[in-house]
Parts: sequence; structure tokens; C-alpha cells
Amino acid sequence: MKAIRKTVVAATGVALALSLAACGGGDSGDTSDGSAAGKSAAEKNDGADKALKAADPVTALKAAAAKGARQNTYRAKGKLKDERGDSVTEGAFQVKPHASEMKETGPKTAEAPDGVTRVIAVGDKMYFDSPMVPGKKWWAFGVGGAKDTDPSEPFVRMASALSTAKDLKNAGVETVGGRRVAHYQGTVVVSELAGYKGDAMKENDRDFTAKGWKGDGLEKVTLDVWVDGDGVIAKTQEAGKRSKGDYLKADEYSDFGADLKIQPPPAAETATEKEAMEAQMKKAK
Repeated sequence: MKAIRKTVVAATGVALALSLAACGGGDSGDTSDGSAAGKSAAEKNDGADKALKAADPVTALKAAAAKGARQNTYRAKGKLKDERGDSVTEGAFQVKPHASEMKETGPKTAEAPDGVTRVIAVGDKMYFDSPMVPGKKWWAFGVGGAKDTDPSEPFVRMASALSTAKDLKNAGVETVGGRRVAHYQGTVVVSELAGYKGDAMKENDRDFTAKGWKGDGLEKVTLDVWVDGDGVIAKTQEAGKRSKGDYLKADEYSDFGADLKIQPPPAAETATEKEAMEAQMKKAK
């Protein structure tokens, strides 16, 4: 969820940046058993790899971003490394109607004593799994609905941003999530991205991405995007150095178009926003 995810970060300070640092695998090796069928399969795989190796990076990334923008549902898994420590994240997302279900496992905090943060968003409501109100497992928070001017999903923005990199290259063919993929890599200078005027990236996506990286203290980002033979983005990774320490955010994507069945938590287990705020005020006294 685009607008909802931005609101929760601003309202609570809980950065649920979904990511996965999958290694991307290596060559799958020769699976031929020497039979005619085995040779045919090997030849087919070799042909697919050759096509991935030969793909033009800018063309492939633009097409992948356009295809990604048409996806309405997906899952993401990964990890985030920043000044808070290491976090493992996973989530399910639906663009329209807006819904998401997210989980982050990381350092223990007052808000997440066990280090686990769960958030569900459905429509204009966001639900936090937090011991804020005694006797209630969740509390609700009202948020605005997404607008047409909201930024695209992360994998769309990353593919678009990478296509603007001056040193963009096809780094070879790997395996991610069981899929053979082309690995595209480059360095994005944040100040240059902020001033980008080309057609590879929408203006609101450019502004949101550059502002986010700048806010994270990043001047340049090593960006990697993995795209399969069908033009589907399998994985993205952002990495950079800043005064607070190294930053790494990687996401692996799957289940595009799946019926995610995201539902709000039971009403009997959910405190209202007013109840949550009153409980917080009492706690602060």
C-alpha cells in the first residue's frame, strides 16, 4: 500500500521497509541426463540464458517497470540493515482496493517488546499489533486513502531509478526464487536523480525516491534489480554508506496477481484510535 505505508512511517516511526537479501544464486548447472528430452531442456535453458544476457539494460528495466505498474497484488520478503540493527521483513500487498499485511522482526523496543511488529491496512484503517491498550491485541489508526499521485510500488521505482544510472550494466544471469533472471546493476547519484527529466521515471516516483534516499543520508546508492525472462521483477536491492552507518535494503517479490485474502483483525480484539491515544496519555503521566 502506497499512501498507507507512507503514513504509518510518519505517524509511528516504524519503518516497515520490506526486504530480502537473497544471494541471487549462481548457475543452475547442467540438468541434462543425456537423453533427447534432457538435451532439449538444456538447450532451451541455454537459449533463455542467452536472451537474458543479451537484453539491453535500459529497455529491459523500462519494460519491467511498466509491467510491474500493472500488478495489483504481490508478496515481498527480505531484510533491512540500518542504524536500528538488522530486521527481517515480509508482507502481502494489494494496490486496489488498498490493503496490506506486514511483519517485521528486529531489535526489541518499547512498542515491540519481542522485536516483532505487525501491521494490517485495509481501506482507510491501519491496525497495529501492539500492547498499547490492556485487554486488546490490536489498535486502529485512521489514514487517508491512496491517490493517483502517490508513488508506485517499490520494485517499479527501483527499476525506473536504475534505468537512469550512467554506469548501468547487465551483470549476468543468476537464479532468484527458482527463476533464471538477468541481474542489472548501477550507481544512482541522489542529486542527479532529483534533477532527472527523462521518460524512464515518473515525476512523483522520482521525487519520492530521491527525497527518501536524501532523508536517509545517502548521497549515492548502489542499486541492483533482477528481472526474469517474462519481464517480471524478482528482486531489488539498495545499498549505500551514510554517517549513521551502512544501509542495505533488499526485497524479493513473488505471487503477483494472487488472491491475498487480507482481512482486518477481529473487532473484539481491536481498540479504537481514541482508546489507544487515551491509554498512551495515561502511560505518559
